[in-house]
Amino acid sequence: MVQKLGKAIIFIVSLFLGGSTIMFVGFYKGHDIAVSLSRPAGATGWTTSQELIFSCTYIPVIMGASLILLSILFSTVLFMKWINKTNH
Repeated sequence: MVQKLGKAIIFIVSLFLGGSTIMFVGFYKGHDIAVSLSRPAGATGWTTSQELIFSCTYIPVIMGASLILLSILFSTVLFMKWINKTNH
């Protein structure tokens, strides 16, 4: 039982750290990712649409926030099961 609990805690921490990393990449590198995706081969000057910049910024942020929310949900369920088991 302790091994199962340890795996669950590692899974929850991994989800949280993964979500935080993805959010960081979205906020910090979203513009750079959009510029590199929109650059034509061999071009020296080009424009990047604001929609592409927003999508390369906010899609990773939404994915990261979802993973953080999922880790909070899993930890809540794990804590509630642990509380119910100690009451019996």
